[in-house]
Amino acid sequence: MATPPIQTDDLSRLDEERWRQEQEVLRQAAAVLAHSRATAAAATISDLARLGPGDSLELITRALDDPSPEVRTAAVRTLYDFNADLAASCLNNSLRQGSHEQRRSLGAALTSSGLVKKAIDSLFGPHQEKTYGALSLLFLVAKAGEIEPLMQIIEDHHNTELRLALIKQLGLSGEPKVLTTFYRLAQRSSLPPEIRSAVREAIFQLSNQSF
Repeated sequence: MATPPIQTDDLSRLDEERWRQEQEVLRQAAAVLAHSRATAAAATISDLARLGPGDSLELITRALDDPSPEVRTAAVRTLYDFNADLAASCLNNSLRQGSHEQRRSLGAALTSSGLVKKAIDSLFGPHQEKTYGALSLLFLVAKAGEIEPLMQIIEDHHNTELRLALIKQLGLSGEPKVLTTFYRLAQRSSLPPEIRSAVREAIFQLSNQSF
C-alpha cells in the first residue's frame, strides 16, 4: 500500500515548527554568549584594579556605561577599590550628566555591587569614622533614584541626630519619590515623635517645590 503524499499544509506547519525551533536555539545561544561575554568583561574590569591608575581608570569609567549589568557592577566595585573619594567624584559627574536611564543603571550597579549593604552595615556598627564615606555613597545612590537605603537609616538607626539630618537633606532633594515615601513614614506611629515631626516638615517643604 502506497504511503499517502504529505499535504502542502502539513509541509507548511513542519517548516514553521522547524523555524520556530531554530529561532529558539539561536536565542538560547545568543543568551549564553552574552552572559559569557559579560562575565569575561567583568573579570577583566576587576583585574584592572591590580594594575594601578592611568589608562586603566579611563577604561573603568567607560565601563560604567556598558550595556551589561555585570560589567557596570564590576566597574563600580573596581572604582571604589582604586580610591573611594575618586569613585564618588566620578559617579557624581556621571549622575549629574547622565540621562534618567543612565542614573538608574548606576544606582542598580551600586546596589548590586554590595557597597550599599556595606555602607549601611557600617552606619549601624561601631566604626563612626566611616560615617562620612558611607553617607556619601548612600546619597549617590539616592541621586540615582534608589532612596530605600537612606529610608532604612531614617526608620531604624539608633542615632536620632543622624536620622533628622537625613530627613532634612532629603527634604531639599526635590525628588517626588521621597515625598511619596515620607507620606508613608508620617503614618507610622512607631516612629519617635521628633522623627515624625521632621518628616511632616519635610513633606511640607517638598510639597512646595516644583518637581
